[in-house]
Amino acid sequence: MPRHLSIATQLLSLKERFKIREERGDGSEPVELYDCTWRFAWFRELWVLTAAGGAETVMRRRLLSWAPRWDISSPLGSFTLCQRVFMLRRTLVVEGGPFDGATLTGNFIDMSFRLEHRGQLLATAQGKWLTLRNRHLVELLSDAPAVETLVALLMARLMARLMARLMIDQAAEAQGSATGAGD
Repeated sequence: MPRHLSIATQLLSLKERFKIREERGDGSEPVELYDCTWRFAWFRELWVLTAAGGAETVMRRRLLSWAPRWDISSPLGSFTLCQRVFMLRRTLVVEGGPFDGATLTGNFIDMSFRLEHRGQLLATAQGKWLTLRNRHLVELLSDAPAVETLVALLMARLMARLMARLMIDQAAEAQGSATGAGD
């Protein structure tokens, strides 16, 4: 039976933090599985995904790379997430580690995606970008704990990207209103 994970953030209250929960179909409260936080780093964006058991996964953006790359250090081992550029679909590829060659594909309009590894579909997701309470629901199609960790990591990466863009937009608005205030 597939499991469902979700991320829910309120776009109007960006706190550089969000939680990944397991949704239960029986109407009970969701169980918190991961906590994702942004940590200060001078030039490299740094996110830490902490499992409920205490294991930490660190995502660090690589500098001086023509394609967006994230170096990952996790209980699964060290590997890299590489975002393909100049494609019509959003594509992230896992390089190295136990899921070498796993591909997350989705479109740019919404947060729907598919995660595949060696021809096997591991997870699917659906979500909408422009809502006041941004909720991303992912269906896990594998029971392996390593797949759950990989999917949580990819969910955190997508949400971190969205939050970074919103923080940049918010800073640009604040800068624009500050310069226009003296007119």
